[in-house]
Amino acid sequence: MKNKYFSILPLGGVQEIGSNMTLIRTNSEDIIIDCGMLFPYEECFDINYLIPDFSILDPERVKSIIITHGHEDHIGALGHLLKLFPSIKVYVTKFSLHLIQRKLEEHSLTLNYELINDKSELKFNDVDIYPVHVNHSIPETNGLIIRTKNLEWGALYISDFKVDLTSTHEKPIDFNRIKEILTPCKATAYFIDSTNILNDSKTTSEDELHEDLRLLMNRPEDRVFITLFASNVHRMNLIAKMAKNAGRKIVIMGRSLKTYMESAQETGHADISPEEFFLPEQVKGQTGKMLIFLSGCQGDFLSALRRFSFGEDGTFKPRVGDVVIFSSKVIPGNEKKIYRIYNKLTEFGVTILTASDYHIHASGHPGKEDLKLLLNNFSPSFYFPIHGESYFLKKHFDFIKESFPKISPYLIYNYQEVMLGEGTIKIQDHEKKEPRLIHGKSIEIEKTQISQRRKMATQGAVFVSFQKNTGQIEVSLLGLPLLANELSDNLKKKLLEQIRKDLISRDETYFKDQLKISTRQFFNNFLGYKPVTEIHLH
Repeated sequence: MKNKYFSILPLGGVQEIGSNMTLIRTNSEDIIIDCGMLFPYEECFDINYLIPDFSILDPERVKSIIITHGHEDHIGALGHLLKLFPSIKVYVTKFSLHLIQRKLEEHSLTLNYELINDKSELKFNDVDIYPVHVNHSIPETNGLIIRTKNLEWGALYISDFKVDLTSTHEKPIDFNRIKEILTPCKATAYFIDSTNILNDSKTTSEDELHEDLRLLMNRPEDRVFITLFASNVHRMNLIAKMAKNAGRKIVIMGRSLKTYMESAQETGHADISPEEFFLPEQVKGQTGKMLIFLSGCQGDFLSALRRFSFGEDGTFKPRVGDVVIFSSKVIPGNEKKIYRIYNKLTEFGVTILTASDYHIHASGHPGKEDLKLLLNNFSPSFYFPIHGESYFLKKHFDFIKESFPKISPYLIYNYQEVMLGEGTIKIQDHEKKEPRLIHGKSIEIEKTQISQRRKMATQGAVFVSFQKNTGQIEVSLLGLPLLANELSDNLKKKLLEQIRKDLISRDETYFKDQLKISTRQFFNNFLGYKPVTEIHLH
């Protein structure tokens, strides 16, 4: 495109909720926005997480990354990026910096960073970038305004936000800064969060939760447990203060809750001192009124919530008279895990309270009325839904097209580059790269290996070892019905007969292939499916 001023290229987070990473491309350099992880779907077979593919990044052009906020889907892959670009400059707020440094310590990585706030002005070769405060569910969240030096173009990029004009926890979204910086631009493009687009109304303010949360903290039961998203330190801090006023001892169970609260205390986002929080081992065997925070509100396998709910925790066992409060929503895809926890707690005689019973959860993302508040103040030339699954992006696109006819919306996905030129735009497709799978000690595992895991998990495995010198054969089975063990002797006889009759003088490749075919067919005749089979010759 001739006379391109800059472009926006999403590498993740546009088609899925997670793995957020966007490239700002100017004529002289590339600037990254965020570098997050994507939590795996079930078919990924127990991998840790997914990260964007970095192969499109040019080491000669990528010198900087700007972090909008500290959620894992925006910072979780940063360590992997730093291994490839160790000198890249990271622009980050104080709270997000604390979270990132804790993660990097585990991998012995250091950070070349510059602290920013919502009044900073970041000067690059071809564009200036201005962080702008927005409301969300974690402290120090920023949108970004990207503006050309000659004021030909301005872009507003907000991947996570809501409009909360009444919150006592933080300032409202800074509409004045958006107006001041973008009004002089001849053309503007908005890139806006789609996560909560199915909500026709306005997103609830955190302040609207106070009454019901206070009521629950003053319940008569001695032991009240509560789970919430660990990053929502404003709500956690509020609940802790209410529990303290109700005479409860405050206990934190779970590493993520402890990490976020410590970061909040160190950066001035907490009113409760560290001395007023207890760890489980500090209150073991004690009685009296307690509020126990449980990490893992989505039922994660190793979380404190799941461990407690299944009676597997060493300090707290569920019992009749306990109350467990879910100050969170169930993320789509986690319903089975959460309902299993509900069932387990119910069997122990625990009282379960959720956002269906009380007003105790608020989203951090904009409903349609939030978007109207934004767009009634500003009218961009072009509009691009981002940060959401494909279905959400399309719903967002339809909403803008129907409600704001003067705005030109476009539907884009990952690896579609929006180029901003002389008063117009152009969308250029790039070869799409699938996210990379990370497992174990931050090691990439290829999709072919996940496919192999899937086959083993669904079909079981058979290992056949043949010793050429002695003529002995051994068969080992994994993941097959116990009945299959009784068939092993018959399989050995069949394979030995085939070896003597046809294979003994054959080359190794043919030998192994024929044994594999015979073994898989043998079990298919009895079981109705063919297990994964490996042949070893000695």
